[in-house]
Amino acid sequence: MNERDVAGAMHRLELLRKIRIHRMMGALGMYPGQPRMMEYINAHPGCTQRDVALALDITQASAAASLKRMEKAGLLKRLQDKQDSRRNCLTLTEKGLSQMLQGRNGMDSLDKEMFQGLSQRDMEQFKALCDKMFENLADENTRNLNICRLHKEAENPITIQEET
Repeated sequence: MNERDVAGAMHRLELLRKIRIHRMMGALGMYPGQPRMMEYINAHPGCTQRDVALALDITQASAAASLKRMEKAGLLKRLQDKQDSRRNCLTLTEKGLSQMLQGRNGMDSLDKEMFQGLSQRDMEQFKALCDKMFENLADENTRNLNICRLHKEAENPITIQEET
């Protein structure tokens, strides 16, 4: 076995996990990105669209589109700020809270299924190996990025450096 075999196995696992997450969220009537938004809004009731965009490191336009879709689906409501009528404060509806909790429970179940048959020691060793591999690949631009920023960085267009 070589590094390519192991890297391929990791990639296959992450792709399958992503497929399962998309299917699960789709069955709950949620689009990708909505669970993170719902978790943020639940943890920060009364936050604004701008707060969500900044916290999740997405554009204002992307946040607006997702929040509008969620509002239309009855998952959240916008309430005018009592101190500043220009601000809309976001809160989850009962339906939104219920879907968020179903999504969270689904993710917990998926993780339990994925790690089925592994001991606590196996999981600790696996995490330590992942952390080590991350450090092997990370540079000063990526080492301290949170998961949202890493996603965004991974989606950036490729920059080709020309020979001088």
